[in-house]
Amino acid sequence: MSVIKKLASQTAVYGLSTMLGRFLNFLLVPLYLSKLSGAADYGIVSVMFTYASFLAIVFAMGLETAFFHFSKKTGQPAKVLATATHTLIITGLTAVLISRLFGFEIMHWIGYPQFPQFASYFALILAADAITALGFAWLRQQEKPWSFAWIRLTNIGVNIGANLFFLVACPWLGDYLTSPESGSSAQALAFGVWCLDQAQPANMISNIFLSNLLASIVTVPLLSKTWQNLKWGLDLGLLKTMLRYSLPLVIVGLAGMINETLDRVLLKEMLPADAGDAEAGMYSAFYKLSLVLTLFVQAFRFAAEPFFFGKAGDKDAPETYALVMRYFVYVSGGIFLVTMICMPWLAPLLLQKPLYYENVRGLSIVPVLLGANLCLGMYYNLSIWYKLSGKTQMGGLIALFGAIVTIFGNYIFIPQYGFVASAYTTLAAYATLVILGYWFGQKYYPIPYQLPIILTTLLVSVGPITFLPHLFPNIHHGVYWILVPIYFGVLYIIEKRFARKLSA
Repeated sequence: MSVIKKLASQTAVYGLSTMLGRFLNFLLVPLYLSKLSGAADYGIVSVMFTYASFLAIVFAMGLETAFFHFSKKTGQPAKVLATATHTLIITGLTAVLISRLFGFEIMHWIGYPQFPQFASYFALILAADAITALGFAWLRQQEKPWSFAWIRLTNIGVNIGANLFFLVACPWLGDYLTSPESGSSAQALAFGVWCLDQAQPANMISNIFLSNLLASIVTVPLLSKTWQNLKWGLDLGLLKTMLRYSLPLVIVGLAGMINETLDRVLLKEMLPADAGDAEAGMYSAFYKLSLVLTLFVQAFRFAAEPFFFGKAGDKDAPETYALVMRYFVYVSGGIFLVTMICMPWLAPLLLQKPLYYENVRGLSIVPVLLGANLCLGMYYNLSIWYKLSGKTQMGGLIALFGAIVTIFGNYIFIPQYGFVASAYTTLAAYATLVILGYWFGQKYYPIPYQLPIILTTLLVSVGPITFLPHLFPNIHHGVYWILVPIYFGVLYIIEKRFARKLSA
């Protein structure tokens, strides 16, 4: 039980930094919308960040997970980190050089030839982020969640501060310093002219990306203690072995990104222009209502991955993994239940406009999206088998099956059902990952998951709150709070019976 407490405490720290970071970044969206010239400009920002999310997986080359695997396998985490980091420095510098030489051609292919500098910006951002991801992985492997948290929050703070400077302070400073009443010196006047230039609508998009670039670059020296391990140099033999393990994980990551983002693109592309934008916007808005569970799953992944690799090889490792899965389902089921009970208050708080929180179709997909994120978290638990056994090719194959479900489910059902089809397809894709992950895992790396307990927990947490409001629509929603003590009472009974079974 002590290992569960340790994992829970680290998950809480990762979750704190993740939730605060997500919230602060969320606050930038209204700023962007108010400062950019129009929807088209914000569309450029969204498209570029979408491309960046896919390219980030390619830049990282799966070496973050490979670091955890080979640190445990070789017993030399510093040497593994040095080899992986030197590799990403070389590939990152190569990408930056290519972006400088062929920036116009790259941006012309994306559709924005008027912004050739964006290619260099994003090459630098992605290269720096890939390298610092290894630095963060080192902190996770060394069990330093507080160091992880303050550096991550510093990165976010720099990004927000730079955005506020470029988008808010520059227009004000430019107007003030160049006005005759200010009595500015020659240097102050020149700075004011520069600020006015930055405040021009044509430069606003660039300033958003420059803010991200500054945050990414500043983060590199903050991990200076980690980079002391680079003295181990680049081991080509180790690198070849690591790449055989890690490159299939690029397919896993790309397939996962398809599951996360492709539905928004297809909603826009497959429906009439006005309807497509509205459906994509509605879907994205209601996705926010699964925010708490999404953040918990992400925080759990940060803490669990080094924990799982650290336990590998221990005699009781399979039993520990089964225990972690059981408690993960307990917590996730509770978050699902409480989120659904709080929906009448949570929806107006997060969505603000009656257009959203009174939309019956939108509210109908909330339990579906919560279920999808619950499945995703379960898959993070299940996927440890191919990472530990080195069968990452099988992980890539499973991820491709999930991506196929996403593509065909959205393609077939979006024309008739709109964003509702995207929600159910997301659930189907992640459920497919869970089923395949469990089936292959039990074949190649058996773990004694307590399926009856897991299924009972899911039934008690998901079933009543999902279906009772449809059976008894006139009951005051506050009555459903009675389900919370019932849920925890069931968990208590389950744990007591499980303990008696073990003692017997």
